Parts: sequence; C-alpha cells; structure tokens
Amino acid sequence: MTPPVLRPIPRAVFLAKERQPLVYFYTSNLSKFMQARLAFERAGLVLYHFKSRKDPYSEDYSVGKQELLARAIQEVSGTVGSASLFFVEDTSLRIEALSATEEFPGLAVKEWFQATPFCSLDSELRARGTDRRATVKSDIALHIPGLSRPIYFHGETPGEIAEAPPAFAEDRQHPWLTPHTFNGWLIPDGATKRLGEMTLEESWRFDFRIRSLESLLDRLEEYTGVLNLSGQGYRVRRAQNLRQQLSLFSEQPAGLVFIVVGYTCAGKTTFAEYANTHHRLAFIEASAVMRMLAKEARIERQTAFASAQELLSKHGPDIVARKIVDLYSDQLSAGAVISGFRAIEELEVIRDHCPQAKVVVIGASERVRFQRCVNRDRETGPSNLREFRDIDSEQGSFGLVRIAEDFADVRVINEGSLSDYYAAIDAVVTKPDLRYTSRVSENVQPRIPSEDNQLFRCLSVLDAAARPLSCDEIQARTTRDGHVVRHNNANEVLKRAPALARRLEVEGTRVRYEITNAGRAYLRYLGRYIREHQQEHESSQPIRAPAEGQ
Repeated sequence: MTPPVLRPIPRAVFLAKERQPLVYFYTSNLSKFMQARLAFERAGLVLYHFKSRKDPYSEDYSVGKQELLARAIQEVSGTVGSASLFFVEDTSLRIEALSATEEFPGLAVKEWFQATPFCSLDSELRARGTDRRATVKSDIALHIPGLSRPIYFHGETPGEIAEAPPAFAEDRQHPWLTPHTFNGWLIPDGATKRLGEMTLEESWRFDFRIRSLESLLDRLEEYTGVLNLSGQGYRVRRAQNLRQQLSLFSEQPAGLVFIVVGYTCAGKTTFAEYANTHHRLAFIEASAVMRMLAKEARIERQTAFASAQELLSKHGPDIVARKIVDLYSDQLSAGAVISGFRAIEELEVIRDHCPQAKVVVIGASERVRFQRCVNRDRETGPSNLREFRDIDSEQGSFGLVRIAEDFADVRVINEGSLSDYYAAIDAVVTKPDLRYTSRVSENVQPRIPSEDNQLFRCLSVLDAAARPLSCDEIQARTTRDGHVVRHNNANEVLKRAPALARRLEVEGTRVRYEITNAGRAYLRYLGRYIREHQQEHESSQPIRAPAEGQ
C-alpha cells in the first residue's frame, strides 16, 4: 500500500522544466475532478477536464477492476482519440463483515450507497457481530499514447465504519469532504474522525484517492524528466489541438497578484483556496515551496519553524520568494494568490517581479483564531493558549507578520461567518473601490507621512548611525531630525520588532539596538511605497489652467 502522504509538496520538475505533459481526466463527477485538479495543482502540474453529460463509459462490474478500467480506456479513446494522455478512475469498497471471496459492495459502491441508509448497514453489522472494518479503494488507469495497455495506480484507506450516522456539514470548498458519500461513514485507521469531516490538510494523509493520485504524479514526474532530455534524447512532436477540450471554468483574470499575510488561523489559506476555486487565481503556498527547498537541501528538523529558520539562515530570507518567481512565473503573470510569506525581503522580490502585487492583511482577534484552532482538532496542533501564543511568537520572529499593516494595500477583518468572509474575498478580488465594503479596508497603506511611524523613524536613525544606539541616543537623533521619538517609546516599538532591530544587553551598560538586514529591508520597502504613493497622488492632481494673460 502507498505510504501515507502527510502534506502536498510541489515537484520542481513540473515547475522548472520547459516541457510539461498535457494530462486529462475523463469523468462526469465534478467533485472527483476538483479533488484531482487540486492534487495536480499543488504538485505544479495542470490537469484538464474532459466533461461528459452522461457516464463517460459503460461499467460492467462483473469483469473485475482492471478489465473494467482497460475497457474504459479503450472506449474513451474512441471518443476523444488515442493521441491524448488521459486517465480514468473508479472507486470500490470492501466491508469485511459482508464480504467473503468477493468484495462487497465492490465496484458497485455508488449504487449500493444510494440505496442503503446508514441505519440499515448499522443494524446488519450489529447483527453479525463486532466487525466494522472496511476499506475504500481508488484505482486509476492511465492511457499513454502509443502504448497498447494502460498503466495502473492504486490507493486505499482501511478503517472502521462509525457507530452513528454523520452529523456534520459538507465542506463547500472541497465537496468530496462530505457526509453524503462513504467518506461520511468511514473513520480511517490512525484517525479519530470520519474522512469526510476532516479539513483538507488533515484528509491528505488518509484519503484513498489522494494516494492513487500521488502514485500517478510520481510516474508523471518521471515522464516529465524524460520529456526534457537533451536534444539527442528526444524529438519534439507537434502540439495537440485542444479546441475540443470542454472548459470547466471561465477564463481567469489576468495580472492580479495578492500576497496574503496574517497570523495562524486568521484565514490565509481559505482566502487563497476560495480565490483559486471561484476566481481562477493560482494558489501558491510559500510554506509548501519552503518544504520543497528544505527537502532538496536535506534540512530535516522536528518542526516546520526550525526547518524554515535553518533554510532562511543558510540561503537568505528571500530564498522562497526567489524560487516562486523562478518556478511560478507563468502563474504570476496570469494571476495568483501567495500565502505563507515570513520575511519582508520576500515582498521585495515579488514587488520587483510584479509591481502591481497587492498585500492583503487578514486580521482576527487572538480569541477567534484560537477557537478556530481548537475546532480544527489537529493532533499536532497547540493544546492550549500558551502553545498557540508560542506559534504566534515564532511567526513574528521572521519579521513580516508583526509589521504587515505598514505595507498593506488591503485589510480584511475575518471574525464573522464563512459566508461573510467569502463576500469580503469577492470584494477584494473583483471590486476596484472598497471604501464601502463591510469588513474590508484600503485605509491601511502604509503609515504616511513617515514621521507618524515611530518604528520607521527609529530604524532610520539606526541605519544612518551604522552602529548600535541607546534609546537616549535615538531620542537625541530623532529630535535633531525634527520628529522626536522619546526614549521610552523607542524601547517599546523596537522591542516589539526583534527581527528588525537586535536588542543588545550587557550588564552594567544601557540597552542598545542595532538594525538588522530585515530592518533595512523594511526601510527600503516602506520608502519605495511612500515614493509610489506620492507619485500616484501627484499624478491624480488636476492640471490648473494658466491665469489670464500668462
């Protein structure tokens, strides 16, 4: 059985190589396609959809799993042509107490589930004893042009049937996580909740279809390597005609790039996933790229925080952003949402590449965020408020999240219902004027004029001094500049931003502060933003007509 997949990781070969395979999924089940498309997208590969108004192929369950899939491949080839790289998928189920030499209900799981209420199955299992074991299986057949036989991939999830019917709502973002399929009845081995009621991140390591799709992606990764051999190893064939492809989504907006920043459980991932699903903006997860880079660099620490610290320390605080520009340039040009940045330098890299990029700060109170964290019920998550605050402190230590509002184009308050938040995301993505949109504000960019920003003034004199300064020295220098920051205030604002100014404490001497590279990046970014803001303001001023006689 395929080992559990803990979290999706982008595959560099899909993103970095010039030639990519065009892969199609032939299915009439929209939820299946959306799940497969998500798995492909997180890996860095586009998945196309052949959509049918009826079942795409006949299903004779009596011939067995592989023969059924082989016939399906042959039947689909006759419909769409044999020159395409495409796959089909079938789901099956084995309930141990009801199976003997043959699986039950087997490949007929869809029809069986529609005709069988939970109470009927529960009564039958109780009458037969205590065995509630079941295994859900996913089998994929991939058609390779020129190959006479399909390539098969398998994934399965063993577990137990719950002892009560499901009582949770369907995940609107991820409709395969639902109480309305067997996912709502099965508690996978190693889990404490049903597959259908898990969050996307939780479900990734347990989902039977994700396991078969990851095996398929492993093979496609190998094919992509072959596809990009040197000139002596391949010949380029003429591109396929894609006009017959049926589009599932409307065209995505061009050029919209949003950098979403916020603390844990503020709603960054929800913003990105919703914008991806409903507005066709690519979802680029900086944390996933960081994991990919850490894996390549053989950095394996016990926590994601420790791995990120080591990676950024060794390769620079902008390493993840530079990799995103390198791998996702097409997506950035077409429109994307980036979540999970940690350092100010990362904003600089993206703004250099995409000057139109907007920084969106997602805000929510600690109480609201902690309650969301508790509701997620993750086994590896914080168990109390103190541990939750430690995570906030770790995130803040990289520098960006503590001062994100100084750079923000838009602030979204996410403390209401999910529907309210979706409406706010729609407004940010589609409305040019947000002044009258509830929970969304553009009145955050940046703290202009700069003399109103005490952190900016303190860092400016530290940068100009090029040496550590005490708070009294900071007060004296800002006084000379005409915008005094009193020594107590200097200590407070710099103490809250340890990534921007290093605190130096030596017994018997006054506390001093020294600007860090992240602090210099803050000054560069904010200074650039101020200049751009002033230029926009000047260009928007009306041109006055010359006075009479001039």
